[in-house]
Amino acid sequence: MDAIKSLGYNCDYFGGIPELIHAIDTNQSFDDSIFLNFSDGMDEDYSRIQAPALLEILNVPYSGSGVFPSALMNNKHFCKKALLNLGIRMPKSCIVNHDFPLNCAQLRKWKYPLFVKPNCEGSSLGISNDCVCHTIDEVIKKCNKLLMDFQEIIIEEYVEGIDVTNYLIGNNASYYINSIVTAKLFDESSYAIYGINEKQNKLRTLFIDDEYIPTNLVEAIKRQSILIAQTLGVHDICRIDYRVNVSKQEFDFIEINSAPRFSSTSEIGFIAQKNNILFSKMVQYYLTTVLDRLT
Repeated sequence: MDAIKSLGYNCDYFGGIPELIHAIDTNQSFDDSIFLNFSDGMDEDYSRIQAPALLEILNVPYSGSGVFPSALMNNKHFCKKALLNLGIRMPKSCIVNHDFPLNCAQLRKWKYPLFVKPNCEGSSLGISNDCVCHTIDEVIKKCNKLLMDFQEIIIEEYVEGIDVTNYLIGNNASYYINSIVTAKLFDESSYAIYGINEKQNKLRTLFIDDEYIPTNLVEAIKRQSILIAQTLGVHDICRIDYRVNVSKQEFDFIEINSAPRFSSTSEIGFIAQKNNILFSKMVQYYLTTVLDRLT
């Protein structure tokens, strides 16, 4: 808010999902306003869809992607299905829920290890080292455990490599930010995972663009990220995660986040620091992107 005000805009903190619901229930109107959506939603499945859906009901302009693109990005498995015709490398996957039970006969034929995680969650929720399963019995155990807390699970063939995220701010052919952040884990053991513990406790070293990844791979990832964002109908901002195998010069699409963290301590803050850009400048990039699309 301080950064937005420093740029000459009026800005107030509105709240979250309960406040949006209350605004709908009480028929509130918001003239000459734009809502900046940084909400992850509440605890239900597809939580990142809640704010866009409620803002649509309020009939107010807002930043970020609309309801359907947000829903698609929130579902890791079907998001990958939507990108199949683009020739993008991505791990083989299937979903498990009450309608699609675990198919052990099918999974025994896959290449192990397999990676088991929640299908419709972000911020590495439910992800830890035991998500890497080397046998079908481990897959069954992990699925049963996750299904106690999450309604839908995705099972993927494990991709060797390092975790890379591509942060985008912009629309169409104009991107103010298109930067790669690589996370090199302190734990260098085989099958170490960049899970919620590693993120919360910063058990990694971050690198930007070609500080760690070769320039040709960085540029290829950036081009692919733009293609993915445009194909999925992303608005204004997104973060796309990959696994990169530097020795094989390969990278696999893993998932996309429609509402990535936007703060001085998140990836965008790291990108600003490495490029000697004030955080208020990053805010200006974001506001300009939103305003150019909406006005």
